[in-house]
Amino acid sequence: MVQYNRKCTISIVALTAIAVVSVLLFNTIGKSALSGREERITTMTLINKLNEAIAKAETFYYKDVDRQKIYEGAVKGALAALGDPYSFYQSPESFQREREDLITAKFGGLGIRIYVDKGLVKILSVLPYTPAMKAGLQAGDYITKIGGEAINIGITSGKTLNDVVSILRGRIGTKVTISIHRRGSSDPFDVTLTRGEIKTDSVEKAMVNDEIAYIRITNFTGRTNEEFHQAMMDLFNSGNIKPKALILDLRNNPGGLLDSAYYVSDALISEGMIVSTRGRHPQSNKEYKSKSKTLCPDDVELVVLINEYSASGSEIVAGAIKDHIRGVLLGKKTFGKGVVQQRIPLKHGGAVSLTISTYYTPNGTSINEKGIEPQIDIDATKLEIADAEMRQKMRNGRYVNDFVEAWIEEEEKITGKTPQDFSKLEANLSPLFEILKQNNISLRADLVKLDAKRVFNNNVGIYQLIDLDHDNQLVKAIRIIETGEVQKLIASKIAGATADL
Repeated sequence: MVQYNRKCTISIVALTAIAVVSVLLFNTIGKSALSGREERITTMTLINKLNEAIAKAETFYYKDVDRQKIYEGAVKGALAALGDPYSFYQSPESFQREREDLITAKFGGLGIRIYVDKGLVKILSVLPYTPAMKAGLQAGDYITKIGGEAINIGITSGKTLNDVVSILRGRIGTKVTISIHRRGSSDPFDVTLTRGEIKTDSVEKAMVNDEIAYIRITNFTGRTNEEFHQAMMDLFNSGNIKPKALILDLRNNPGGLLDSAYYVSDALISEGMIVSTRGRHPQSNKEYKSKSKTLCPDDVELVVLINEYSASGSEIVAGAIKDHIRGVLLGKKTFGKGVVQQRIPLKHGGAVSLTISTYYTPNGTSINEKGIEPQIDIDATKLEIADAEMRQKMRNGRYVNDFVEAWIEEEEKITGKTPQDFSKLEANLSPLFEILKQNNISLRADLVKLDAKRVFNNNVGIYQLIDLDHDNQLVKAIRIIETGEVQKLIASKIAGATADL
């Protein structure tokens, strides 16, 4: 869970790279006598040792030495010496990216979601009302060049997907030229786009049916508050049909801003403590209590989906709901990150992330490294080892990808438009099963069809928020709502009893 101090109450803006190293080393070593030594190690001694080590490297190392990189490495090492995975140095680029993705949740960009396919950058989807959509970019397009430079991802090129994202993003109003290779086209073509303001959404909503609403929160950003508020208004305050239940999906949500997690909790809980934090400094000791007004009516049943990748802010929301017996947690035990970090800018660029406090659920429980147990423990759909290995063999050979992409290309030639109905492809999968058989791949037909649908959706720009065919945790949540088991479980918890579901 991250706190950004906008008023700079806690600020270490005067630290240089050497100062960070010296302060941390002084705190951990210089304040106490070292065992077996008579002399006390001073801060200056450590600084001199660092400079001497770098000088030796510059003199004797067999390649040229980048002094700036070495000092940055020293800063990283100093913070790593704290032994805390959440305390680390952020480069200026990383700090800027996090501010865009987490705090403002908007940036200058093109409006595309991309992934790596065959070592190339491929467009997964094009966001509406963005420069990419206006330029006619499509799901399934490959980006082969940026600014005339060939783009390949992997060990040989040394480039990562994050590197490509950094190049494509930029100041609003600036231009970037990319080369596109499209299905059915023999030659790539260039497109010049003007970067626009792209907002990243953290909240998605849908109606499962007339009585059950569904909201997924992917992470807690600076825009989650307004997004969640709008989603609740759309679901519960518009139209004649009022849902009787809400499924809140926090699976795979890694956390984000503490204030946003508090807001979501406060929108669901009408009174009492939501979360408290305790740290070494008095300003880290805070209590976050609910206000009386909620966005979700008290008579709306609540089921929260969690898993082992629900962390930090997700656990604040889940812990508050569980302790207040406001709803039912369903899924798997959460990650167990019960500490709060603060990003502290450095004067000469970048920032340090430091753990400043531990947080506690309303009942005073610290879940750090322990996680939160669901009331209903149920696995996501998992494959047997043999099936998983066979599916991986199928994917490594790209048999499904090649078949589906070729089918889409042929369909586009025949109809003149990109297909959107998977059922037509599903009825013509017999040749694919024969290809798999010839390559000694034996896999259940439903698993092959599921992979084919995934590839189909990725290449035609279809995004599926709810999957009632394969998401057994979601299906279980719907069932316990429809059968009245949520009410029974909550009533039993309130009465201090247990229920067997």
